Amino acid sequence: MAVVVRARSLLVGAASVLVLGGGLSTTAVADPVSEAPAPRWNQAKVPGEDTVLSGSVRPDAHTTWTAGFRISRDDGGDALLPALFTHDDRSDGPWKEVPTAPGAVGRINALAADSARDAWLVGDAGWEGEPIMTQHWDGRSWRLEPAPMPEKALGGGLLGVAAIAPNNVWAAGWGQILDERIPDPDGGPTQVIDHMEGLVQHWDGRAWNIVKLPKLYANWGLNAISASGPRDVWAVGSGYGDDDGPVVLHFDGRSWTAMPTPPYGGLFGEFNDVVANGPRDVWVAGRTVLDDKDRGHALIMHWDGRKWTRMDAPAEAGAMMGLAATRDGVVAVGRVANGDGGYALQVSGTRVTSLGFPADADGMSYSPWKISVTGREVTVSGSANYVDQQLPQPLLLTTRL
Repeated sequence: MAVVVRARSLLVGAASVLVLGGGLSTTAVADPVSEAPAPRWNQAKVPGEDTVLSGSVRPDAHTTWTAGFRISRDDGGDALLPALFTHDDRSDGPWKEVPTAPGAVGRINALAADSARDAWLVGDAGWEGEPIMTQHWDGRSWRLEPAPMPEKALGGGLLGVAAIAPNNVWAAGWGQILDERIPDPDGGPTQVIDHMEGLVQHWDGRAWNIVKLPKLYANWGLNAISASGPRDVWAVGSGYGDDDGPVVLHFDGRSWTAMPTPPYGGLFGEFNDVVANGPRDVWVAGRTVLDDKDRGHALIMHWDGRKWTRMDAPAEAGAMMGLAATRDGVVAVGRVANGDGGYALQVSGTRVTSLGFPADADGMSYSPWKISVTGREVTVSGSANYVDQQLPQPLLLTTRL
């Protein structure tokens, strides 16, 4: 199984969220960040312009896919179009853009592959109850498989997907739900009252179905989902507004349960990604906000089946956006706390090591978004932003652990 997931507000701005078995502990931290020889990063040349990459996955031993969306700008505004690229890893040949399902529009927010004949792309909904764009790969072609939205939905989307089997796929995201429309007695615009709520959907081999979730905050959403098997699925996100705190949900094969909020050490917090290796080995990553002026600092925690342990990230590390499992821990990417640019870290046990992410250059900054691992190969996807270009350009970096 190969899974890549992502977080809620996918970098469009770069162009311009339990019952604890043994009690709720801990504020334990990892060893300080270790200095180690920085690996060499290589930047792939991905065809196309004005594109953000939201993840990558390997459907088989010799193929890598990366996907995201292209921003098409004209006088009428911006249009977001699906973008998918493939590479044959047996050669040094170029990356190639490949077509997705006919008629597909909008962002690709996440992708997952259970095999070379079973893969998924998930994206956003249209407006006023229109379904969410998802696409299924059967080994030959991509086909649209629209996912329903909740009643009274104004919009929303799926931000993470986990493929367990052809008849067992989970996806998580959010919905914008209408509460009330209040007409203006003077003939002005109608006032729309709405709220946000987390959304989980399940593919049973025939159709997507909305799954009942615990009621949490007044406004909240889910950013990512991961599964170690059919009886161990985790989804994470955050509350919004006054309820801005991390959210963790767990599925045990029968129902979804809201876990108590882990101790995240700040005024506000969120989880942007999750890796589930098993019921006693779960990693989450995101952001904690220390004060009213803070843009956010890195938050990475581990669940051992009884308690959460927070790892100690460098002070300059900002929000963590992507997380991926390695043989003895995880790797993570994010953006620096006070400025532009990105960083990458490796966590092995309690040891946190910098992966020496490339520094920004004059006139250019990196916005890493997601990270994936196959064996020792690490792939980071996101966007590169240039001062002389209005829109982001595709970013795909690789290194070896």
